[in-house]
Amino acid sequence: MAQNDDVLKGRFMSRILREEGQNIEQAKLKAVSSFTSRNNFASQYTNDETKLVMRHPIALRFIDMKTRQTKEGKIRKKAHPVHNKIVMGHANNIVRRASFEYTSAMKETLLKDFPQTL
Repeated sequence: MAQNDDVLKGRFMSRILREEGQNIEQAKLKAVSSFTSRNNFASQYTNDETKLVMRHPIALRFIDMKTRQTKEGKIRKKAHPVHNKIVMGHANNIVRRASFEYTSAMKETLLKDFPQTL
């Protein structure tokens, strides 16, 4: 029974990471769409039971910056919070959901979704 519980916990975490990865992408595209074309900033998300891996264009990191260092000195620019603010906000959601959503009702839902492997 302990092995079944471990499998369910893995499925639960995988589900949370997948859903939050989609939420991060939607929030990022919404923020980016206010100032540029959405097509240039599509990210790729992959997850397993323990981690969410996000691959994104490096341009997103430069858009997020408030200043840039150049030969002439530090240049202030308008910052668009399209990376740090969004990712860290959703990281808190992942922690909160992992802490409180793994209930007996969730276990039953996971068993219904994938009954053949247990």
